[in-house]
Amino acid sequence: MLNEINISAAQFRKLVTLYSIGSTIIVVPAAITADAHQDAWIAALFGVALGIGLVLLFTSLGKMFPTLTLMEMNEKILGKLFGKIVSAVFVLSNLFISSQVLYYVGNFLTTQILPYTPLTAIHIAFMGVVIVGVRLGIEVIARSAEILFPWFVGLFGLLILSMIPQIKIEHIQPVLEIHPKAFIRAVLTFLSMSSLTYTILLMIFPSHTPDMKKATQSFYVGNIAGGLVMVTLILLGILVLGPYYSQITMFPTYELGRRIDVGNFLQGIEVVIAILWFITLFFKVSLYFHASVVGLCHIFNVTDGVNRYNFFYYRLSNYYLSKNMVSRNVDSL
Repeated sequence: MLNEINISAAQFRKLVTLYSIGSTIIVVPAAITADAHQDAWIAALFGVALGIGLVLLFTSLGKMFPTLTLMEMNEKILGKLFGKIVSAVFVLSNLFISSQVLYYVGNFLTTQILPYTPLTAIHIAFMGVVIVGVRLGIEVIARSAEILFPWFVGLFGLLILSMIPQIKIEHIQPVLEIHPKAFIRAVLTFLSMSSLTYTILLMIFPSHTPDMKKATQSFYVGNIAGGLVMVTLILLGILVLGPYYSQITMFPTYELGRRIDVGNFLQGIEVVIAILWFITLFFKVSLYFHASVVGLCHIFNVTDGVNRYNFFYYRLSNYYLSKNMVSRNVDSL
């Protein structure tokens, strides 16, 4: 590669955390509460624990091929033909999933905040930012995660502190009364929306994370941190809204923001809480789209035009400088 693309372990940890939350923050709370009711937060905890095993699987695969992306691993393991077929299926699934996540953004905004705005306009505006980010590269996306992560933590902390006065412990009682089949279904729902989607991260890990040991630790920490955020949101939804209302409302985490009322002073800040969604959804869609673009480039053997331009610019600059140095030496003689 002409330009080595690397991100730090800290940046990778923040990317994993924000990606694992992603669209999970919208879909999962109501979905697993519908199955596990007041025990949904326990199902989410089991999902986080099982997710550690999946991270172990992905990191082990990364250690076997430390310099390859997922597309290159496919060809290395399955051969060139079948590897490209699997990679093509992977790219198509990424495009479908990214369009689904984009739909969540538009559906939320048109139903809750901007009811008279065309859905297409919202999709174009959001996807325009994603396209710019992917065009600038994974390094820029990782730096954006490093910048936006403290804002996410601050808003999440504000949500928790604001919800404490409205917590009702009786909403989680009785504990462990759910049927085992419903409990297992809730755990699998959580896994399918969080840890099972980490295959996307194999487009970054370990090929763009040079420090394998620290990057592996960041993978585990990011998975656990994102999972605990989701467990906290699910538990808050049950404690504040109750298990019934948490499963019938479309966006229970946004409803938590609407319930904020601290001393009749801190009110009406649910749109600020919605920024949590926009931050995580941006990184979710960006990583899906990045994997799709890089995958297509690999399948069709397309090289980056910017890198070619930089390469030729570098060669021409060196040639020009060398000619100038020769002419100056001749003149000095």
